[in-house]
Amino acid sequence: MTVPHAPEQAFEGFTDLIHLWWPVADYGVLGGAAHVEFEDRVLTETSEQDEISIWAEILEWQPARLVRLSWHPGSGPTAASEVEVEFLPEGAERTVVRLTHSGWHNVPDGEAARTRYVHGWPAVLSKYSRFMGGIR
Repeated sequence: MTVPHAPEQAFEGFTDLIHLWWPVADYGVLGGAAHVEFEDRVLTETSEQDEISIWAEILEWQPARLVRLSWHPGSGPTAASEVEVEFLPEGAERTVVRLTHSGWHNVPDGEAARTRYVHGWPAVLSKYSRFMGGIR
């Protein structure tokens, strides 16, 4: 997808502002009123009752360029896949945002999980795109 912002703003929208666009009611662990945020090298979801679910650990963090995560919402790090989000400049005020999800061999019933994410990521990313004023 392409968003009409420089990579710095696209990265900030995806990371620092994730709580404003991530659809936790449909794609969360703790329910629709939960809060998602990157904090202390992890991506967490926190419920209204202060329950915390760690979704991912940050493997690589390059502002305006890349975030790479050990991804395991609802399970532990031993069942993690890997999510990489790249922010590629396209002109002065446009960024191509590319998400790659791999490492299914670590996930129990990896093929079924992969199928769910193949259908889920477009819905999640459309929320980010809309939030950023994106162009599909």
